[in-house]
Amino acid sequence: MRTCFSSALIFLSVASPLWAQVPVVDKANLKVAKETAETTDKILQTNNEVLKTVEETLKAVTGDRANVASEMQKLAVGSGFSVSQLPGFDKILSGGVVNFGDVSGDIGTSATTFLNGLKLLENLSGQTGSSFASDKSYEELVRTVLGIKALVDGAQRATTSRRTALEAAGAKIGQATDIKGSLDQNTQLQVQSGLTINELIGVMNGAVASLQADNQRRLTDMSNSKKALTFHRE
Repeated sequence: MRTCFSSALIFLSVASPLWAQVPVVDKANLKVAKETAETTDKILQTNNEVLKTVEETLKAVTGDRANVASEMQKLAVGSGFSVSQLPGFDKILSGGVVNFGDVSGDIGTSATTFLNGLKLLENLSGQTGSSFASDKSYEELVRTVLGIKALVDGAQRATTSRRTALEAAGAKIGQATDIKGSLDQNTQLQVQSGLTINELIGVMNGAVASLQADNQRRLTDMSNSKKALTFHRE
């Protein structure tokens, strides 16, 4: 009996290290580990998609889009007429020489032909180098008529060309490939709108100058009438 018990103890002491080496599978922990790995993989995929979206968004809102906006750069004026090309009405005619500045030659020719067709006198007194108020007023009125004629012809042509350019630009709306291109197009349209308003202001200034010349003529006539009716004693 003692011999059997001792043999059993020896067997257990020898066998114990062998049983300790047998792997034990914890199914619950393995399931959690698998789920954690799958979740981590999904998170990585989501992060990659977010990063891609951020890069595409950054590309869409940054960078140079001058080639897109430049198509709308000449809507307001372009190569056509601009009020700023005309010199001041006081400089448009001097000593019988006409000066239209940078205005297109055909517009200047049209205005000059119009003025010559009126067959106006050089001045009212008939004196060369006259300093009479009526002659000065008359000369100012002639300059204004000449300038307004050029202004009207040029503005009319600019209106026609501007309409064509704006219609062409309207057809391109919505064709920008990204947000930045669309924003730059919109900004360019705002700039062109400002230039168009500036042209309108120039035309209105011409209308004001015309009224000023007429008021000047009336004022001169009133002054001359007063002088003619005033009794002078010798």
